[in-house]
Amino acid sequence: MNGSMGKSVAGFSVVGLVLGLVAAQLSAGFGYVFPASPISLPISLLLLALANYIFSFPIYRYRKRLGSYKEGIRPERPNPFYAVRVLILARASVLAGALFAGWHVGLIIWLLSFSVAPENLMLTSSFGLIGAVALTVGGLVSQWNCKTPPSSDSD
Repeated sequence: MNGSMGKSVAGFSVVGLVLGLVAAQLSAGFGYVFPASPISLPISLLLLALANYIFSFPIYRYRKRLGSYKEGIRPERPNPFYAVRVLILARASVLAGALFAGWHVGLIIWLLSFSVAPENLMLTSSFGLIGAVALTVGGLVSQWNCKTPPSSDSD
């Protein structure tokens, strides 16, 4: 992860944290239901993380074959438009995962600080945090898989 991507991830995490804290406080202050995530959210985030990895695997396989290529038939290059789309999906997943992680951390902080009975809500927020971190890691792995292969001297 380069410096600008790290700053973006940190910024999205902080924005999510603040939004989570504010939403929890406002919902409690106005007497609304706590903004807990449904169980489908962590499952969806885990599936998106897995999809990121699966989509980037052909590009990783090409890079690996190209690294061991010495002579003969060169490995077939994946479609560059596909690679760009996978990279864009990976970057969006990293940022969305960071935003969701910050949101769930904000909810957890509010529950630990101000709630009198946070047990059940802590569980759903913790599962949401795990799913968000998985999405962020899946996007980072997918970005790493989309690295440009090393240039060869024979080209």
